Amino acid sequence: MDEKNINLPEPVTKNLFDKSQEKREQGGAELIKVLQNANEKTFIEIAKHLKERYISQQQFQYKKGGLHGLYSIALDLQKKDQEMIIKNCLNYIIDPMIDCMRDKEERVRYTAIEYLFLTSKLLGDIVLNKLEEIYKNLVQSFLDPDESVRKAASQLDNCLKSLVTSTAPEKQNFKIQNFVKTISAQIIFKNQQVKLNLISWINTLNSIPHIELFDYIDGFLVELFLMLADTNNKDPFTNEAKVAARKQLEEFQRDLERYSKRSSFNQSQELKTHRQIIDILLDLCQNKQSDAHVLSQVLNWIMEYLKIVSNELDQPQVQFNQLELSGGQIIKGIDLMSNIFEQRRDSVLQSVLMEKLNNILKIILSLLSLDSSQIVNQAQQINDMLLQIMDKMKASGKEFVDIMPTIQDMLKEKNNHTAEKALMWMRHLLNTQTEKLKPMIENILENLIERLKDAECQVVENVMDVLARISHEQYFDMVIEKILDIFHKNVNLLNRMSQIIIKKLCEFWNAEVVYTQICNKLLENYVYVGDDNLDLAFTQQLVQSLEYLLITEPRLQNIRMKLKNYKYEKNQKTAKSTYEFFISIYKTFCYNEVSALSLSLLIEEYELTYNIILTIAEQETNLEILVQIARLTLLLESPVFAYLRLQLLESANHPFLIQSLQGLMMLLPQSPIQKYLKSRLKNIELFIKPDSDLSLSREIQNKLDTQLLLQLFKNSKQEQQDLKDNYAKTQFK
Repeated sequence: MDEKNINLPEPVTKNLFDKSQEKREQGGAELIKVLQNANEKTFIEIAKHLKERYISQQQFQYKKGGLHGLYSIALDLQKKDQEMIIKNCLNYIIDPMIDCMRDKEERVRYTAIEYLFLTSKLLGDIVLNKLEEIYKNLVQSFLDPDESVRKAASQLDNCLKSLVTSTAPEKQNFKIQNFVKTISAQIIFKNQQVKLNLISWINTLNSIPHIELFDYIDGFLVELFLMLADTNNKDPFTNEAKVAARKQLEEFQRDLERYSKRSSFNQSQELKTHRQIIDILLDLCQNKQSDAHVLSQVLNWIMEYLKIVSNELDQPQVQFNQLELSGGQIIKGIDLMSNIFEQRRDSVLQSVLMEKLNNILKIILSLLSLDSSQIVNQAQQINDMLLQIMDKMKASGKEFVDIMPTIQDMLKEKNNHTAEKALMWMRHLLNTQTEKLKPMIENILENLIERLKDAECQVVENVMDVLARISHEQYFDMVIEKILDIFHKNVNLLNRMSQIIIKKLCEFWNAEVVYTQICNKLLENYVYVGDDNLDLAFTQQLVQSLEYLLITEPRLQNIRMKLKNYKYEKNQKTAKSTYEFFISIYKTFCYNEVSALSLSLLIEEYELTYNIILTIAEQETNLEILVQIARLTLLLESPVFAYLRLQLLESANHPFLIQSLQGLMMLLPQSPIQKYLKSRLKNIELFIKPDSDLSLSREIQNKLDTQLLLQLFKNSKQEQQDLKDNYAKTQFK
């Protein structure tokens, strides 16, 4: 039968397009009689005829009658129970109804939804073949200005959900992947009611046992999270949508472990899904639309992933030699295979974590710099969990050297909290992956030293701690050179942090070696290198820091005592090493007059002290030297020099000591400090007993060549003077 030649009987057309519902039903019944012996082609031709001849007309009654006729066709098909014919005719029945949902007249839109609802109930799950198309238009109906249309849309929506949930897996007439794409495309609507409906559909699909929604979660997960940041206060449903989104996200979060342990051999799908989820979570951490609520929920998800991985790593490994599948061993063998399969699946999450660790670490360390205490605390917990997981994974031979570049990048962050955690990771890696990191050591050192520039005290301590772990004999010289270089280039760091850094160096390494190496490097690189590179101001300032620490730092007491006891040391081996240490630092200390003075007082070489004072007096003393002398005068009152103050009572044994202090007093301009030293010397005269000798019990064993030491000092002074003269000549030219 050709559509053009179709002539429906008068009882059909007369009643079908009548205004009376009763008459329309009679017309529908008459149409069913016409279709009694029709084949598939006839059904299709009549449906097309109803659409073209009546539904396409402008008059409402024609449209309504045509829709009722389509419903009557569906009713007849359903009675005949011919599923294949129904499927083939479905487009011709449903499509005109969908088209009418977009009609400009609300009565038509309402009627179309009504008949679509009736047809869906009638045909059941077969209608789900058109689910995507129906839902695309249904979403628009939720926004319809007419309330009756919106209510009808809600009724149809519930009917479709019922069909989806009640359909058996083998009869599922819609592709979940396509429908999720449809949801994803519609979820961008700003209307909160639409979003609520979309969330309800996600919840419905997630409740169906045979549908694994996690396999398609990448299609809508981002928007679910971003709903938490919605600030559309004009829409009364905003808060309701936020609550619904949060509940759905929490449900998915609880399901993460279930999904990671599901009984499926589709490892590639699991890998794909976990990668997609983690990528989404990391992208959300950097998304400008993500506020604290979104970030907090995202971090909860990341933490959930890490807990699952941590629990997997805590499970005992399956060990077996031979799998027996006979007799009573069959069940045992099945259990064993199940455990092996569990471990295979467990490795999926672990492999994804290893793959994404660089990105996760970078994001988490960055979040530590935020102002939100809640986000910082969550990021801190994740950071700690990652460290724990790394410890567990290293037992299985996992390597983490690939994350070192990321850690080095994060070390450059200005935020000290981020830098501290990056240092923690670096320290951890160096403890566990030392051999693997050897090719990167020089680059690591560069970054660590660079970080010292702007660092606060706590970061400096952490940097030095990491340096200590890598700067064994092979790299020790390099560390010292780089630290001196950065001091030389950064005067602010030199003034602010030199003593702290030197103190930490001495704490982590042998203090004598540190002092010897620093002094030797100063001579090699900043003194004996030619006029162009000579930088006495830098050398003098750093020597001043070395001297101050040597006298005041409690942790340097051992080397102070060695120097103080040198003259009385009976063990020649100890005396020799002390002498070598003294000479190595004295040569450099000579480039700061007052530091050389302090060192000579510390080792009780008072004749040298007095001669240094005389040498200082031969030239004009500047304000900087006077300040250093004043500081030294105050240090003489410290517990370190208690022995020196007692030796003042033995003028016969220490004549140069009295003269040295008198010389210091005369160098100082009249000031409270000068008066204090003058008072000290005057009071001592009252207690001096010419015949007393408190040093009789300490016989001098070793003597220093005072003239040699004095000559070294004078040579350094002459070198400094020559440099100044040459510089003056250059400036004059």
